[in-house]
Amino acid sequence: MKRIKKLCLYAAIALSAGFVGCNLFNPTESVNIDSDDTDALTYEGYIHFRNSEYSIARVYFERTLAVDSTISEAWYGLAKCILNQQKLNVFELLKYANNKDGQNALANMDSVTANHYIAAIDSVMLVLDPFIQRDTTGRTDGKVTYKTISASYTVLHLTKAALLFNKSRQNLTQMFQVTTEPLSINIDWSSLKELGESSVEMFETIGDIGQAIKADPSIAADVIRAYVPEADAFVKDSLLTLAAESMADYMINASDAVTENEDAILTYTSVGDRMDSDGDGCIDEEILDYHDNDGDGLVDEDMRDNKLIVLETDITKHKLGQVKSINTNEFYDLVDIDGNGIPGEIYERTFYINDNSNSRDAAQDYRIVTFVNLTWYFDLDARKVNMNKAKKDTNPNNIQYDLKWRQDNIGGCWNNYTEETFLKWFEGRN
Repeated sequence: MKRIKKLCLYAAIALSAGFVGCNLFNPTESVNIDSDDTDALTYEGYIHFRNSEYSIARVYFERTLAVDSTISEAWYGLAKCILNQQKLNVFELLKYANNKDGQNALANMDSVTANHYIAAIDSVMLVLDPFIQRDTTGRTDGKVTYKTISASYTVLHLTKAALLFNKSRQNLTQMFQVTTEPLSINIDWSSLKELGESSVEMFETIGDIGQAIKADPSIAADVIRAYVPEADAFVKDSLLTLAAESMADYMINASDAVTENEDAILTYTSVGDRMDSDGDGCIDEEILDYHDNDGDGLVDEDMRDNKLIVLETDITKHKLGQVKSINTNEFYDLVDIDGNGIPGEIYERTFYINDNSNSRDAAQDYRIVTFVNLTWYFDLDARKVNMNKAKKDTNPNNIQYDLKWRQDNIGGCWNNYTEETFLKWFEGRN
């Protein structure tokens, strides 16, 4: 298949819709009917659906489900009726593809149209989500499954994600980043920073996309290539599928974290402030991997830029989806992470005691090399209290907790500071 390097988003949507045309977006060609009532009702529903009588067809599918909620073809038909009733045709988005500056054409879509598409997708999800929940817990007849519609489901959610980005005049492709050395596909969470009230909804959508990819990894190659043009760097579909699976786990974990606590959004979108944010003296020492990288007992509490994370895709050597390495950039080469007054040391840009992610997982030791020899004082609860005191003590003209107190009561990176570098710690704080 010819790979086009720079597809615009709407041509991408069309490609994805074409790929999933045998699923949610097109009518079913035939239905096997038996003599029982639910099959007859479902059959009648599809007859009216093919005659474009969506309201009547919807009544038949709803009657079927009222009798027996395990009939998967009725769920499937009901979802397609709503798609057509809402006039949710992804091909209509092609009219926004004529963008002169090469930026996201969705930025030119008026808010009324964008909100219509979002509402239409949400209305379909009111049917698809309970169907998926039933299918994944063995409460349907299995004739139509989550896997059957996973590609279509992914396209709908990616379209919604693009529309949510539209509200802040951003491009969906900014969210996905492809690196070539090593080859991986990652998420730039900072791109969600400007979404405001829509950010929680976006995280929910991201989780749904991840779940759909995991339900049928085989869809990943075509769908991801469509929405992430740079993914053509993956010459082999098999490698892209593995990378997408890794990304899917990452997306699901982020969505779950935000669902549990909305404040977790800040963990993802406000990383990398180039300051000690947790009071341990270390600067942006954590990475977003759901582990304690500095040995202080806290997880992902003071993180560097997520754009530097490279996820593992080679399952022959490592556990799929774990962090493989960290790519540095020019700015971070100048960050004095451990506070010893010498920025850019090699150990500040080297990650993990063991470079084999399977071994790290087995040992449950995810510390970064920089922090191997750090000594922490007191138990975790006491240390957290002391670190909180230190991070709030930000006025260099009225220091409440001097360097010796921090070294004696916290330890960690504070042990590397001199009085001179200690004063630099206060720069840029209130």
